[in-house]
Amino acid sequence: MTNHSLRPLAAVPEVKGRRRHRRGRWPSPHELPPAGHRLVRLADPPTGQRLSQRLNAILEVLAGRRAAGQIRPLVDEALFSRLSSQGLMPGIRHHVAGELRVCRPAETALETSTIIHSGPRVLALAARFERTRTGWVCTRFHVLAPRAEIAQAGRPSVA
Repeated sequence: MTNHSLRPLAAVPEVKGRRRHRRGRWPSPHELPPAGHRLVRLADPPTGQRLSQRLNAILEVLAGRRAAGQIRPLVDEALFSRLSSQGLMPGIRHHVAGELRVCRPAETALETSTIIHSGPRVLALAARFERTRTGWVCTRFHVLAPRAEIAQAGRPSVA
């Protein structure tokens, strides 16, 4: 067995042009997500294409082509419970979203509208997205039928 003696290392000379690491400020407790949620850093609002993808995913749940659990991170809890308990919407089997119109009524909110072509039927879609601690989530989602269909749905059927 050999004996080794340890000696202190000489100080490393400072390298010129090298930046020192500075710790950023610590986040406020109010900026942190609630316990059990993943942190998604989306400071900027989603693009129009990203919003269309989210709206189509919600429409696929209503049409029965996607499991409701897949959209849980995209919607808030109240909307998720309404969408998962709501029955399937007839007539939205094959949908194609039209041009997406987006407005920003507040710094932390987006409101979108579009037209859905489902075969011969044309429906309107309105949705609201809000920025939360976990990212942008859909808080309101409504598919609006034409007035003629609403009026016919309220009339008693003649046999």
